Amino acid sequence: MKILIGLGILVVFMVAAILSLPFIIDLNKYQDQYKPLIEEALNRKIQLQDIRLTIWPRIGARVAGFTVLDDPAFGATPFTSLTSLDVGVKLMPLLSGKVEVEEITIRAPVITVIKNKNGVLNVSTIGRAGVELPETPSRAPIPSTEGPLKIMALLAVDRVSIVGGTLTYRDLSAAKPTEYVLQDMKLLLHSIRLGQTPSLHFSALVQPFNLPVTLEGTFGPLKETTDIDSIHLQLGLGKTDFTIAGKTVGQNATVNISSPVINTANLPMTLPLNKSVDIKDLRIAVEVKGQEAKLTALSFQLFDGQVKGQGTLIAGSAALPFNSTMTIQGLQLGPALDAVAATQVSISGTAGADLALQGRGFSMPDLTKSLEGTSHVAVKDGKIEGVNLLQEAISILKVAGISLDNAKATVFSTIETDLAIKQGIINVQHLLMDSHDFQATGGGTIGFDQTLNLTMHLNLSQDLSQKIAGASPAAKLAMKEGRLSLPLIITGTVQAPSYGLDSKALTGKIQEQVKEKVKEVLGDLLKGSTKPDDLKQKGQDFLKGLLGR
Repeated sequence: MKILIGLGILVVFMVAAILSLPFIIDLNKYQDQYKPLIEEALNRKIQLQDIRLTIWPRIGARVAGFTVLDDPAFGATPFTSLTSLDVGVKLMPLLSGKVEVEEITIRAPVITVIKNKNGVLNVSTIGRAGVELPETPSRAPIPSTEGPLKIMALLAVDRVSIVGGTLTYRDLSAAKPTEYVLQDMKLLLHSIRLGQTPSLHFSALVQPFNLPVTLEGTFGPLKETTDIDSIHLQLGLGKTDFTIAGKTVGQNATVNISSPVINTANLPMTLPLNKSVDIKDLRIAVEVKGQEAKLTALSFQLFDGQVKGQGTLIAGSAALPFNSTMTIQGLQLGPALDAVAATQVSISGTAGADLALQGRGFSMPDLTKSLEGTSHVAVKDGKIEGVNLLQEAISILKVAGISLDNAKATVFSTIETDLAIKQGIINVQHLLMDSHDFQATGGGTIGFDQTLNLTMHLNLSQDLSQKIAGASPAAKLAMKEGRLSLPLIITGTVQAPSYGLDSKALTGKIQEQVKEKVKEVLGDLLKGSTKPDDLKQKGQDFLKGLLGR
């Protein structure tokens, strides 16, 4: 019995001694040894409020009040701070003299990412000792392979978690500074060891969109560099899911992104659309080499049509330069235009197009200034709802008694045109429209502000030309070779177009007819087949036919 009591007392003393270790052992006195190592690795000054040994729930250490200061060029505020950092080690390896980290828990981190007025991020010099802050974004260094990623790979941790974090992104380079916040961040990483493939679980709430974000998957195996042989992730943005696969080699990467369906109403951005649109079977393939991102393949289904494209984007400036080519086939033009804007005039039909574009930036002011390109557009078997070009021409000529099948629509079999885009103006070239009752040719301009300045020549069928000419003396002015040719001017805006006849073109047609008749009469006079006294009667007959009276 005495032995048992003695053993019990011994155990109590041992437990008491172990529990008192955190109060006896002061780890703060070792700050001078490990603090410079951390500062050198991060290329940032750090602050530690307190560090203590922990026994429960596991043996390890707890760092309280850990702060990483920002690059001095961005200010004196912290880059990141956290309430506590808990590091737990495994007991059995520790008894044999080995230290194996089992878990790292980061509580309530607050991270601030800033892009300055020159477009340079404050994270660009993390892990790069001796590198000066670049003056322009084109010189912004890519994070070094000697930075935090390498440190994470060398830690050899079973589990890393972040609980209740906040990340703020502040863009000071825009004309109107913007700020986005990731709230309630939760991160869980498993198997952070060299040669192993970690699993990732991440969630957050993006403000000001109130958009939930999730990211799950694997990446690895981890190496002493940032090279990653395999990336497999599932990204959720609200109600939209993406699959991401790829790899990285140094500063280069290949990435493939796919999504079964994207509804624009669920995206965290405001698009210039009148109604939501479904983008189906999205597939993107990207190659990144330094600051150049090459879109090797892009495809998706939109309005029952197929869109394919490719392009290049150069990072490192406020207005990113890009060039791209795109092919559209089988797109239903009616629903597409209805989604863009509600107008008095809409066009339906099956559309196809080839586009080649280049420019800088993606805001409307940037695109208006820099966007250039060419395109060929064709629309088959369609209808222009809200206007009948023949009815507009008949109304202008004040022709009565001519009935049309549909006074509020223009039915066509084909519309084809070439487009040239420059400085906010779309130049319409070689426009051709085929319909049952007419063929139209022309061109003009359409502004990014939706202003119209188009000229079209409507060449009517012979039957319709005769009907209109018989009902309107003025219409005979535009007759040529038995067909009525009307020079129509379309001005105003896309929402409210206005129509009129080109009086100069009509005057030119009258002059041509008069010249032809004069040549005919003079020829007959020179040949002797016409007497001078007959010229008066021929002139009267010509004017009767020309003016109808």
